[in-house]
Amino acid sequence: MEERRWFVTVDWCNKDQRGIFCNSAGKAPSKETEHSCLEMQDMLGPFWLILAPISVQLTAEELAAYKFWYPLAEYSGEFGIARTDEE
Repeated sequence: MEERRWFVTVDWCNKDQRGIFCNSAGKAPSKETEHSCLEMQDMLGPFWLILAPISVQLTAEELAAYKFWYPLAEYSGEFGIARTDEE
C-alpha cells in the first residue's frame, strides 16, 4: 500500500481554486495524521478565514500533480498555493 500523508489545502476566498499551502520553494507542511482546525489556524494566521483550509491525504504521486504555484499577497509572496491547473 502506498504511503499517504496529510497536507493543508486552501481556497482563497472560496473561488473554487483549491490547492496545497506551501512556501515559494514548494515545501508544504505535512504530517501522518490529519491537521486539526487549531493547527491549520496557527499555520495560516489571521488569513485562515479567507483561505478555508481543509486537511487532505495524498500519495506522492497525487502530490506531484500540484505543480503550478501562485503566491499569496497576504504572505508577501513567501507562501502561496500549489495547484494542479494553470491559471
